[in-house]
Amino acid sequence: MNQAETTSTPPELQQTETSLLRHKLLYLALAITIIVRIAVSAVSLSKLEDDPDSYRLLATNLIHKQSFTLDDPAEPTAFRPVLYPLLLAATSRSGSVLPAEVAALHLVLGALTVAGVYAWVFHLGYRKQAFAAAVLVGIDPVLLNQSTLVMSETFAVFLTVLVLITITALHQTLIATSTEEKDSTTKNQSASKNDLPIRAMNVAGALMLAFYCRPSFLIWWALILLAFVVVRGVDWKKRMLAVFSICLVSIFMLLPWVARNYLVFDAPVIATTHGGVTLLLGNNPEFYEYLQNGDSPVWDSTSFHERLDDDYPAAFSSQGELARDKELSDEAVENIQASPGMFAYSSLIRFGRLWRPMPHQLSEQESIQRTSARYLVGIWYTLQFIFAAIGLWQLRSKLLSSPWLMIVLLPISLSLVHSVFWSNIRMRAPVVPVIALLAVLGATHLWQKYVRKQRPSVATSTESQ
Repeated sequence: MNQAETTSTPPELQQTETSLLRHKLLYLALAITIIVRIAVSAVSLSKLEDDPDSYRLLATNLIHKQSFTLDDPAEPTAFRPVLYPLLLAATSRSGSVLPAEVAALHLVLGALTVAGVYAWVFHLGYRKQAFAAAVLVGIDPVLLNQSTLVMSETFAVFLTVLVLITITALHQTLIATSTEEKDSTTKNQSASKNDLPIRAMNVAGALMLAFYCRPSFLIWWALILLAFVVVRGVDWKKRMLAVFSICLVSIFMLLPWVARNYLVFDAPVIATTHGGVTLLLGNNPEFYEYLQNGDSPVWDSTSFHERLDDDYPAAFSSQGELARDKELSDEAVENIQASPGMFAYSSLIRFGRLWRPMPHQLSEQESIQRTSARYLVGIWYTLQFIFAAIGLWQLRSKLLSSPWLMIVLLPISLSLVHSVFWSNIRMRAPVVPVIALLAVLGATHLWQKYVRKQRPSVATSTESQ
């Protein structure tokens, strides 16, 4: 298995890296992705007419009312993160965010994601694995399904890859500056030192864009900062410079949203006003009762939502929206405090739902075709997780060093979030690039092990001839 580079990049390799556009395998990966996603979109275009999370509504209101609002333009909202609706609005030529426009946007984002995965894996040092990892991301079942919905996963995965690329670039700069300190070339050393804060700012920019798409990325942001503080192998002054630069740019990019929300809600809302409902959805008496006594594979949440509508009617003002979110959060916290054992058990259930290989069943009366599709997807992910576990084991000596520590903190951060809040398989979408790379590394290890075993028998056969 190829080892990721831990030294500064020599000039001849830099020339190779800057010519990624000449890689035929990159274009092959893109072609496979585009063909598969066009086929999936063609048979699922009607699904893009739905608006399950109100992203189309937010986008059309941005276009026609010039306001980030769900209904009344005089009542701004923070119920959903802002970046995906902005992208939908900016790329809708019709002004109506038509299904074909969303399909085209998701196709472009999918292609850019695959290209980004190829570049990230290549620059991480695993050049021979870049193609396979990119293709696995391009045809991933969860990502294919989410590309047919007006939901933010497709965009979130693209931004995740952007973060991974910037983290890898920052790692290489940190290593380069440490190496050049031992050299006498003052000019090169000064150039690398100047690059360090810029690379750190790039990390902050990518992380904040990801946060504006999915607020759960804020946990990854915090863990990355902690990782830079504790990681070894790089001078602590350089690590602190990187942390300072990331914090400075992150605060700068976060302030407009917080300031806007303070003006709207009279409170510094950092993320959204949607956290309360997702926290209560996973921590309510109805769900706890289902986990204890339910005999159906699917939780019927009808009674829960009916009670929610009665107890917490929809807010028709910005202040009411914030108050409703707080009331929902307060009830969820009360439920957790009243039943800590059930909270712990339900957290395990949520963790399992996040990482289960097979998609969850949506209804008791499921068609044979859908059941078969779920089992096929389950087989796909079971094999992928096995290979990924092997790849993770092979990397065990690197997992506490940069950049792998920052990379593996992504699935850890999502697990922490969705063990408390509501969880299902689609919410692990941002981790798909990491799982794909680990799976390819695991498969590479097994293949190389097989080849090594075959070499003695081939040599013996040749000698006997």
